[in-house]
Amino acid sequence: MTRMFLIVGVIGFSCFLTLAASARPFLTALEIIVSGQDKYPVAAKEKPSSDLENGQGNDSRDHVEPIVSLKTWVVACILSCGYGLSFWPVPVMSAIGVTVSAELGDPAGYMWYIPLTALEICTIGHIVVASAKTSNQITAGFAISGFGGANCQMAAFALPELLPNKWRHIGVVIADFTVYIAVILGPVTARFGQEYGTWEWNFWSVAIFQGLSFFGLLFLYFPPARPSGIPRREAFKSLDYFGGFLFMGGAIPVLLGIVWAGVYPSTDPHVVATLVVGFFVLTCFAVWETFGPVKFPLTPSYIFASSWGRDFTAPAIALGVVNMFYYSSSILWPQMTTVLYTNGGTDWRYAIVLTLPQGLAIAFGAFLLSTLGSKIRHWQWQLTGAVFIMVLFGSLLGLATPTNKGTMIAFLFLSQVGFGWGIYLSIAITQMGVDQKNLGVSGGVSGAIRYAAGAVATTIYNTVFTTTLTKWTTRLVPKAVIAAGLPESKVSDVITAMQSSEFAKAYSPDVVAAATLASKEATCKAVFAVAMVSMAFGIVGIFACLCCKDVDHKMTNQIEVYLTNTDQADRNKHN
Repeated sequence: MTRMFLIVGVIGFSCFLTLAASARPFLTALEIIVSGQDKYPVAAKEKPSSDLENGQGNDSRDHVEPIVSLKTWVVACILSCGYGLSFWPVPVMSAIGVTVSAELGDPAGYMWYIPLTALEICTIGHIVVASAKTSNQITAGFAISGFGGANCQMAAFALPELLPNKWRHIGVVIADFTVYIAVILGPVTARFGQEYGTWEWNFWSVAIFQGLSFFGLLFLYFPPARPSGIPRREAFKSLDYFGGFLFMGGAIPVLLGIVWAGVYPSTDPHVVATLVVGFFVLTCFAVWETFGPVKFPLTPSYIFASSWGRDFTAPAIALGVVNMFYYSSSILWPQMTTVLYTNGGTDWRYAIVLTLPQGLAIAFGAFLLSTLGSKIRHWQWQLTGAVFIMVLFGSLLGLATPTNKGTMIAFLFLSQVGFGWGIYLSIAITQMGVDQKNLGVSGGVSGAIRYAAGAVATTIYNTVFTTTLTKWTTRLVPKAVIAAGLPESKVSDVITAMQSSEFAKAYSPDVVAAATLASKEATCKAVFAVAMVSMAFGIVGIFACLCCKDVDHKMTNQIEVYLTNTDQADRNKHN
């Protein structure tokens, strides 16, 4: 129970950090502390006042040939490394989580269940995990990583603003470049490390590269300052502390209630009380952000209301749903490969091979977006098409059987190509849906939505899968083993023994074969149930995509930010 509170608390606080880090006074205060300079201008709680701010004016910088210096590209690579490495725990946990947790004294594997928050890493957290001798130390390491790395996702909008606006989608892909390495190589290195007793180097190596990224940014990343500075005291005073308190006070109970919904009945006070209290506090947060006397709100209401929600709200919803779909395949595919295609995971080398289609497909989808996006244009229709493909073929995973492995690999690959195209395009469209001065707010809010949606989806998918698997296992296995000659009095023993490595030795080959076949059929039922739930979310995402506006008129030559330590620093609008 303590771990559950810690995990959910980390999620809620990290979402708050994401929102707070996107607020202009927070960034200003941080910039003042580090360099004594003001990076962001003072801006009141107001709507954009001109077409120029909306990206519809004729900025003279649109007509200047964009120059991206070598130093800028180096900084872009460093930002990508720091951001992408935060995703490394996901494939590593999927591959070896339960096994390693059992070795360290947590057979249930709960310490690895840290949805989304532990994805964002920091060097100290990985050192703690890499040197762990107990499961509690690993839990603490992931908590540190969550707190310390909550702002790593800022690279997703800090990097693209260094490139021409017409490359915004490419900038987002570059920011995630290291993620492709994680999703492709992570399961491979994790499984080999687990088999040969060196799993901790999955975290030592990431800690090393994360530390190098820190020093790279420290010495090379110098964005422009603003002459109209805010004093340090005023900057901290202007932070929306009460809004942050309300957000955490609402988000944590809601997430906790969702997690408990998979542990207790839906009518249990653990579930009802936390959800009611959480949603009430979140409602208070929304009212405060909209009507409260806040100079710099965490979530300005005009961003959500712009163009009746078509500028930012619709693509942000699409972003959350697309991210939810990734976790459905990340939950289903390992189960399918283990139970249906690799003889219970005994052929671990072949299981590693089967992890490759998902990562390669995501990278291929991102490549297609980078190379074809500007040629196709019609960005909202690109997003709709990519999400439709993702939802269609992802839902078809529900047709899995023990004998159609090739078909399922094809469906998985096509679905993840759609994901790779859609996830980065949705991020780019959310960024283009706000003024440049609100880019940080856009990134923070959309990031919080993305992470919260992922946490909700992971809990729902796991709950549906476990519940359905248990129901069908208790229905199918007894009939199968009785038909194979097992006395009815020993049926309950078989269901328990199926989880043991000694199962094949304890019962006759006919009983083992019958139980295994029934277990595979039960798994197929569970896969189908999760696929249908994910399809329901996906349909919502498709409608959100249809509501998005085209951003082609904003895809200009303009570079919003030049590094001040480059020859193009004088091109900045403010220096």
